[in-house]
Amino acid sequence: MRFLQYNRGMKTERVSTRVLFILIAFIVLLFGAFFIIGFDTPYSEDPDFNAPLLTDAVLIFVYLLIVAALVIMAYSVVRAIKRRDKSTNVTNNIPESKIMWCTVALLLCCMVITFLLGSTQPVQVNGVEFAQTFWLKTTDMFINTVIVMLIVAVLGVAFGVSGYGRKLRLKK
Repeated sequence: MRFLQYNRGMKTERVSTRVLFILIAFIVLLFGAFFIIGFDTPYSEDPDFNAPLLTDAVLIFVYLLIVAALVIMAYSVVRAIKRRDKSTNVTNNIPESKIMWCTVALLLCCMVITFLLGSTQPVQVNGVEFAQTFWLKTTDMFINTVIVMLIVAVLGVAFGVSGYGRKLRLKK
């Protein structure tokens, strides 16, 4: 693991590039093994379906990646908040803290509203009816929140590109 050690001379970009290449190599090996080793094993309850032998390994790896991403994200947010210069909330005439707080508020409001408005209609999953209200509403919440945030992002980019915001500021 010497090649992963961070020292003062190695740039962060170099460390992240090495981690990326290691992850890619591991993913290629894992998914290669997944499709080569026992992929065509029939499922015991229904022989029409496959039950690959390495499904658990792939799922555990995905869960570990999600947990690692969440831990790194939380660490990065805490570190950025601690290192942030609170004396300047505006950078290059851009009110960055106002934009950040508006984005967080929009995200939270959108998640609450889309959860409350989420559908509770049962769905068919692999021929079985799924009717757990909480998970149906949660799924709808995430899907609809992503759609709303994407629309807001596209509208924000269009507004920025249009130059209309600068015209409004010049009139003041």
